[in-house]
Amino acid sequence: MRKSYSFVFAALIAVCSCVSTKADSVLPENLEVPRDMVPMFERLYSQSATFHAQCDQIAEARNARVSVQLDVTIRSSCRAFTVFTRKRGIVCADVHMPPSGIQFAELIGHEFEHILEQVEGLNLRALARTRGSGVREVEHELFETDRAQRAGKIVADESRLSRAVRPAAN
Repeated sequence: MRKSYSFVFAALIAVCSCVSTKADSVLPENLEVPRDMVPMFERLYSQSATFHAQCDQIAEARNARVSVQLDVTIRSSCRAFTVFTRKRGIVCADVHMPPSGIQFAELIGHEFEHILEQVEGLNLRALARTRGSGVREVEHELFETDRAQRAGKIVADESRLSRAVRPAAN
């Protein structure tokens, strides 16, 4: 009996460690992030016009649900990734981020752009076969786009620039 209580308690901790963004947050309601990452997301939202726009587009997408999680099992050949599933016309995006905050702005901007590509209904498989499309199949059913790479770099640059121009707090 004691083991079942432990399991229920562990499940409650796991559920409570993630939070769907609420009305008091600037983040979209259809975005779920680990509670300890919310300040990072909100800071980036204020630092980067591009990330701000990505979040606004995700919020407006009634056919999208986004979940972000820290993933200690990410392969070294992959900095971050998103798993997409479709359920009753809803694009469900599970973003896997490394536990290190290094390159957070670039990685999340990159992955959010992939989400927007799917919300827009882009057929990456077909585009990967089209020369000059900016889409490549890097592994079987794993696609990379120039658009997402560009968006990640822009978000990182905007964040870096925002931090550089803010006066130091005394």
